[in-house]
Amino acid sequence: MSSSDSNDAAAQKNVQYLLGFEDVRQPAPAAGAALPASALFGLSRLDKTELEPSPIDPAWIVEGAPEAKCKNLSRIGDSWTAVDHWSCTAGRFRWHYGFDETILILEGEALIADDNGNSYHATPGTTLFFPYGSAANWHVPAYVRKIAFNQRHVPTYLHKGLRAITKLHHKLFG
Repeated sequence: MSSSDSNDAAAQKNVQYLLGFEDVRQPAPAAGAALPASALFGLSRLDKTELEPSPIDPAWIVEGAPEAKCKNLSRIGDSWTAVDHWSCTAGRFRWHYGFDETILILEGEALIADDNGNSYHATPGTTLFFPYGSAANWHVPAYVRKIAFNQRHVPTYLHKGLRAITKLHHKLFG
């Protein structure tokens, strides 16, 4: 095996590890191990065994008995932004989005339909964005696992105001 092939294989294993497909590095710190008080960064791992029950609203379930599990990986500013590791077993449900949400499918698949009749086949590597206030019909044939990046919806007028304040701040303070 050439050096280039070895580097490619190592890079592939690293990507698999980061996406939670394969554990090829040293074991993670023991569960509950705290970061030092001086730590600047949060640390989480994609570990399917740490997902906890997070039932789907029964009124949203259309067919089957899908069982959802979730673990929060990070939360910023009074839950303004959150990153969650989520999985679900087979079933059909209508998900209502109370946040702007971007997902990255890690494992399994889901067939998702929007209210305009468009269908999306979400498989590993697929990303989708769901705007605040929307709803989607999910069909999970067997199992799906994803990362969800959730952010509270910010009205346009607040975005514009924040941009103006930021520009002013940069002019005044560099």
